[in-house]
Amino acid sequence: MENISRSDVPRRTASTGRRHSSTREMLLRMVEAQSAGVSTTALAQSAGLHENTVRGHLEHLLEDGYLTREREPAAGRGRPAWLWHPVTRDPESPYAALASVLAGTLARTSVDPVADAREAGRGWGREIGAGLDREVDAGSARRAVVSVMRDQGFAPDDTGGAIVLRRCPLIQAAARHTDVVCAVHLGMIDGVLHAIGRDDRVGLVPFTGPSQCTLLMRAANTQPS
Repeated sequence: MENISRSDVPRRTASTGRRHSSTREMLLRMVEAQSAGVSTTALAQSAGLHENTVRGHLEHLLEDGYLTREREPAAGRGRPAWLWHPVTRDPESPYAALASVLAGTLARTSVDPVADAREAGRGWGREIGAGLDREVDAGSARRAVVSVMRDQGFAPDDTGGAIVLRRCPLIQAAARHTDVVCAVHLGMIDGVLHAIGRDDRVGLVPFTGPSQCTLLMRAANTQPS
């Protein structure tokens, strides 16, 4: 999830030479952030836009050479959806594709997929946090979490209150299994905090704005404001 309406983000141009609208550039960057093809439906849900609006922008990006597409593997009746791919892809998290597969598998097979997803995420986070400094203060712990989320491709923006995640490398999986995907990410943060000797509380609110989610983090033994 990435908010491309910000004035500090440059927009690219169409084949006509006209600069992309903020919406078109946002959708292009959302596709570029993915570890695999993403559907129109998932993009529309994440961006908070109507599917027809998103489809129109994607078709223009296809014509202008920014995107390619392929049919999703058939699964039952009906014509498979298009999956969109960028011609050039942003550097991706080495864990993104694995987390996407994990979320889908847990959603299908687990008795309690959310709990199992969070526990799997904790293992991931402990591995990530193994090389970080231990027993840091609350401010340093928050900075460590922001740094990890940045490294994993979430483009975090620490507002001083909430931490806004402006990009998600798992939009396709999140659109289908929101609770499970968010639980993996929360578990990852739990694991990072445990690895550095912290017990802070975290929460994640999905789709709090067009193409963004919100991470809430409270230092241990404090009351939420």
